[in-house]
Amino acid sequence: MKANRRINDRYEIIRPIGGGGMADVYLAKDLILDRSVAVKMLKEQFSKDDEFIRRFRREAQSATSLSHPNIVSIFDVGEEEDLYYIVMEYVKGQTLKDYITQKGKVSVDETIGILQQIISAVKNAHQNHIVHRDIKPHNILIDEDGTAKVTDFGIARAISEATITHTNSVLGSVHYLSPEQARGGQVTYKSDLYSLGVLAYEMLSGEVPFTGDTAVAVAIKHLQEPLPLLKEKDPSIPQSVENFIMKATAKDPLKRFSTTDEMLRDLTTVLDPERQYEAPRYIDEPDEDMTKAIPLTSIQESDDFDETRMHSPGEETTAFKKDKQKVPLDKAQNNKKKKGFKFWLKLAILGVLFIIGLILVALYFIPSWLHVDEVEIPEDLIGMPYEEAHEVLTDLELEVEQELRFDEDMEEGHVISHRPGGGQLVKVGTTVTVVVSEGDEPIEMDDLIGQSRSQAEGLLEHFSDVNVQFEETSDYSDDTVIEQDPSPGETVIPRETIVYLTVSERPTYVMSNLYNMTREEVNDMFSENDLITIEEDEDHHSSVEEGRVISQSPSRGTEIREKTTVSVVYSRGPEPEEEEEPISASVPFRVEVPENNNDSSYHIRIAVTDMDHRTPNQIVDEDISADETFEIPMTVAPGESGYIILYVEGEEFSQSPYEYTYEELRQYQ
Repeated sequence: MKANRRINDRYEIIRPIGGGGMADVYLAKDLILDRSVAVKMLKEQFSKDDEFIRRFRREAQSATSLSHPNIVSIFDVGEEEDLYYIVMEYVKGQTLKDYITQKGKVSVDETIGILQQIISAVKNAHQNHIVHRDIKPHNILIDEDGTAKVTDFGIARAISEATITHTNSVLGSVHYLSPEQARGGQVTYKSDLYSLGVLAYEMLSGEVPFTGDTAVAVAIKHLQEPLPLLKEKDPSIPQSVENFIMKATAKDPLKRFSTTDEMLRDLTTVLDPERQYEAPRYIDEPDEDMTKAIPLTSIQESDDFDETRMHSPGEETTAFKKDKQKVPLDKAQNNKKKKGFKFWLKLAILGVLFIIGLILVALYFIPSWLHVDEVEIPEDLIGMPYEEAHEVLTDLELEVEQELRFDEDMEEGHVISHRPGGGQLVKVGTTVTVVVSEGDEPIEMDDLIGQSRSQAEGLLEHFSDVNVQFEETSDYSDDTVIEQDPSPGETVIPRETIVYLTVSERPTYVMSNLYNMTREEVNDMFSENDLITIEEDEDHHSSVEEGRVISQSPSRGTEIREKTTVSVVYSRGPEPEEEEEPISASVPFRVEVPENNNDSSYHIRIAVTDMDHRTPNQIVDEDISADETFEIPMTVAPGESGYIILYVEGEEFSQSPYEYTYEELRQYQ
């Protein structure tokens, strides 16, 4: 098929990605859902057989019902211009066959992990009454995340029915074929379990257990030869793992695992410490009646019993040669006695022979007289109404015993399971125990009073419905169950019961605006409702008077209920100004001498008045003849000033005193 071809105006072919004797597989794009899909297109020779097409559609549609993470999903089944196709999930990865070839063989741990996924998928199919019939590594895909996905569920049945009907041949991958499939017998769920065992063998050893020049030769080995021992190929494989495979591949279906559940349980424990020294499992011998027809043989009479011989003329008869001489009278009497004895001896021998004959006749006929016909228990009883199942079994001349059991997953009056299971051969007259659902098990209603609504609804998740109504009350905390119907202890069936709950709801109030209210006004407002708690705090505020509200939570207009805490922050008045500390610093004070002093000297004194000296405190007293700078210590309080007083030749200088404010002194720190 060419690329870019569209099928039913929905699936655009991109490229071929696989194929086989039945179909070709293409990667395509679903133009409606914008996703990649795999399209399996049947080959032309299958498209001409109306009976095959009918079976193919039926089985493919049945397989679309399967939904499991380890099963390749079937999205669509259709036909266009006599081309029949299946649209499947596209799995990006490789087949398990390619994976085994690539690795040579798979480790025990990885084999167990992959097998658990495959068995889980087969279990889901069996629960939906679908037998795969063609489990092989070619039909198992491993995606890029290592997830195993089984494909082609139900398709093998359509092909095998069509082929066997017309050619009486066995279809399928002969290396994985169960003995009952190889001899053309009834295919059951256990046929899939056999193929799973062969698959496990191949993963661990890297090769299939039976090979031959022809498919028939391989099929005969499945029927007649015991499975080669896995530990002879790899002694490191645990005995418990080999035992698992030996049970799965038993020739007799009755000796295999009963179900996929039993198979999974055994596989899950094969590496447990307590199974480390497990004894080898008994290997069953093939049943000759099952594996081959008995040839017809001629039966010859014995030459040693009661024979009469005829001799030729002239032949010497030494033992029987008679003498011609006369016999005396007394000897004649003796001869009479001997003849009488011989008569009775012959009579006794004839009696013994007669008895032996009777015994032989009895041995020949009695088994057929005692033989009881066998019938096969149907595989489709599970889910069937009991009356129909009873009729089916009694029509097969089987006895039926009913066993009732509560089951939430099976409709009341329908079959949950039966013993012996479907597909097993039993004698006519065998009693079949049919387990029938009584529906959901009645339970006592829980006491939900006092529980929160969420807790109650969690306990009621399996009930038909939960109807909740609210009632204002101050006796319970908010959202608490205060009434229920049905009452505690009443017998109910959850899926048939609607539960009515009455849940507490505290009275509601609309929060007022408390801004600028006094404590007294706030307390008066909530005094009538002692279930609302006032939580107080204080903070400075530049404009709100001390003792009045500056903020609240919840805010005004908010709907509140009883037992709510209201937070109120009161003003402490404006924040006080920060008190400044006195400043102490050394002020550089420069005294300049006139330029025309002719090297004359001047006697100067410098005094200070400040916070520490309210009267002038002399700091400098000396003669100078040139300009000079003095460091004058001074301490000034906030808002005050300090003064430097200069005396020259005993007189206060005309520009003195020199003032230094608090702010000016800060720059000398």
